[in-house]
Amino acid sequence: MLIILLPFSGLGQGKDINDVTSKNLGKVIIFVVPFNPLKYEAVGDQFICNKSGINPGQLSEMMRNSFMLSLMENMNYYYDVIQPKDILKDPNSDISVFYQIFKYKTRYKKLKGYAKEYPPFSLWQKLGPAYMRWGSDCVNNSKQKPNPNHHKFEEAVIINGKDSIYSAIMNKRDCSYTLFITNFEMTTRFKTCLDLQNNVFQRDFYVHYTLLDFDGKYVSGGVVGDTYESNTNDVKKIIDHNISLLTDMIVANMRTILPSQ
Repeated sequence: MLIILLPFSGLGQGKDINDVTSKNLGKVIIFVVPFNPLKYEAVGDQFICNKSGINPGQLSEMMRNSFMLSLMENMNYYYDVIQPKDILKDPNSDISVFYQIFKYKTRYKKLKGYAKEYPPFSLWQKLGPAYMRWGSDCVNNSKQKPNPNHHKFEEAVIINGKDSIYSAIMNKRDCSYTLFITNFEMTTRFKTCLDLQNNVFQRDFYVHYTLLDFDGKYVSGGVVGDTYESNTNDVKKIIDHNISLLTDMIVANMRTILPSQ
């Protein structure tokens, strides 16, 4: 009976790392790649820029750097992580080459995580038209209701014929997985003209990610989101409140896929 039961004794445990890494590295080392600056999408960011005295390019850079700092700190609690040097001006740098060998496949799926950081709707908001709950997007003047059950997901896929380049980067870094942040979205809305005057905004943040194994095969991925209402356009306050929420959700999802070290 003992001989029969032993093979089943590990079914409730995580997979053996030696089975899930292509080169039997025996240890999960994750190559964490930030989103391409071209994959930063922002609507209504002029309010933040005007308040904080920065331009859209500087805002994008602050969001990208702050997000990666938070993500690497959170990931480091559970895994060995490596980040490429952010040398975008050099077309031969690892990060530039990495961006060049990927394409993005768009599909729609349920969010992997979603935080509701806004107060409950009042009765008159519930009974009124949709813009009283979700406002306009400050550009198209149309409602942009968050839908946690159906959101665009941009999955990273290696371009045909570029697999060897990906493998070379993984071998060079001695990594077993890649966590690729593929897109960062921020949408700013206001509900009424009075809210606009009083700087009462509702903002959506969405971050897309793809987890690939050593061979570049898809392991997991999706989008985490956060809807945040506040009366500030101060970029530091916005980052402090939202970025860690987003990275926490990604790390929580990662831990359901890969065992911690």
